[in-house]
Amino acid sequence: MKPCLLYVGTADGVFVLHYDGELKLIGHGLAGNAVRGIAIHPQNPVEAYIACGLRGWGLHHTHNAGQHFTPVGFADRWVWDVMFHPVHHNTIYVGIEPPMLFVSPDHGQTFTAFQAIEQLPSRPRWTFFHPPFYAGHIHGLAIHPAQPERIFAGVEHGALVYSHDNGHTWHEALAGCDLHRIAINPANPDHIFAGAGEGLFVSHDAGLSWQPVAELSVHYVHAICFDPDNPATMYVYVYRAEGSPIFRSDDSGQHWQAIGDGLPPARSADSLKLHPTQSHVVFYGGDVAQNRSRLFISLDRGEHWTPLAGEWPKIWRLQTASIDQTF
Repeated sequence: MKPCLLYVGTADGVFVLHYDGELKLIGHGLAGNAVRGIAIHPQNPVEAYIACGLRGWGLHHTHNAGQHFTPVGFADRWVWDVMFHPVHHNTIYVGIEPPMLFVSPDHGQTFTAFQAIEQLPSRPRWTFFHPPFYAGHIHGLAIHPAQPERIFAGVEHGALVYSHDNGHTWHEALAGCDLHRIAINPANPDHIFAGAGEGLFVSHDAGLSWQPVAELSVHYVHAICFDPDNPATMYVYVYRAEGSPIFRSDDSGQHWQAIGDGLPPARSADSLKLHPTQSHVVFYGGDVAQNRSRLFISLDRGEHWTPLAGEWPKIWRLQTASIDQTF
């Protein structure tokens, strides 16, 4: 097993784990905050931004795999997602509640809001059930490195919002839907999937039009993962009371099979990720008790699953990164 890092975002901060067949805790911080988004630097796996919200606040930065954290901003806002620009790694994007998307071109020193989002037709109807904002939030950020001028994001609850010109102008689709995650085919930047409370949707024209994926229609879809070595293979996490919470497609999302029978659900979490260099290895965080989660691993593309040692506070987010150094 090639080693990797797992950034595990929970209801009680973030845990950073080294995995090489066994789990080793190497960092933990932001206790008392629920982690809603994690962005690991594409070239430096010990550097990451951590987004906290709903039960916690703000954006935070670590240079040393979670041993220390520095607040970056948004201390009075819920931060629901953060991502690095796929080409220009000094640029980061941040989605918050009340709903707005920000960009920083200088590694978090300054932030600019994409104010045109406020003018979208469905904006007055965006909402979320929780005080004090009741306002909806922006998350599910996605940018393809071959077309980095295209920015996609989801509003829970409200719409899919996107720009094809680096954020100068904005458009919406799936208005009224409860958007969670957006994933772009690594081999085709026009081929995009969106996971929502109403099911899985697909676009073949860079977001201009969308169709429901019949086999996963009306399911509560959260995580979406492409196999980077074989993008025809995809995985999704579906929250439902009974049955498999994980599905795999081997034909670019046309047909799906349940591969997670016996795994516990994870509520509205994004806790399904592939190993960064061995894509047949899949990690999943599921709920095993009230406010307690456990990590599971599959070594055969989800056909069989094994629990990993230990329990964690409720897992909300999971990210993986390749690592060379020894801890």
